Amino acid sequence: DQTDSNISETGRICVMPMEKPASLTTALEDYLVTIFKLEAAGGAARASDIATAQNVSRSTVTSALKALSARGLIEYSPYSHIRLTPQGEPLAREIAHRNLILRRFFQDVLMLDQEVASATACRVEHAVDDQVIKRLGQFILYLERSGLELDRWREDYARLIREMPHPGPTGFPGP
Repeated sequence: DQTDSNISETGRICVMPMEKPASLTTALEDYLVTIFKLEAAGGAARASDIATAQNVSRSTVTSALKALSARGLIEYSPYSHIRLTPQGEPLAREIAHRNLILRRFFQDVLMLDQEVASATACRVEHAVDDQVIKRLGQFILYLERSGLELDRWREDYARLIREMPHPGPTGFPGP
């Protein structure tokens, strides 16, 4: 069950089925998402903007752009703007939304600090199964729609975290 997790105008997460093209390396997925975000912010991406966002050299970006272009995911020619193709845009959107769902789960549900939640989501988004992403998205939606007193739930959870004896490496109290 493959999914595309989208954000509506209201910022709510929607989970819909989506067909994925051939898999990419995690690095190429990261470049694709960077291009997606740059396009969303300014209409087109430039290699120098991508290098800055990824904190890599321009030559490293050029290699990645050639690989993405060869797969038909971007329109690229040297010294011009880079654009996602009709095949690349939905894939980039899916990866970005996988990250969003994970980040929201880590930050809003598990109450990890924003930096830890973002860094963890970036590492996990490439490896976690689509069904897990779908269920996490559904769980977040459930919490938003359920009418539960989320502030009270979070307070109770935060108290549990503070009061829990020193956990073992798995987070559960040791023997």
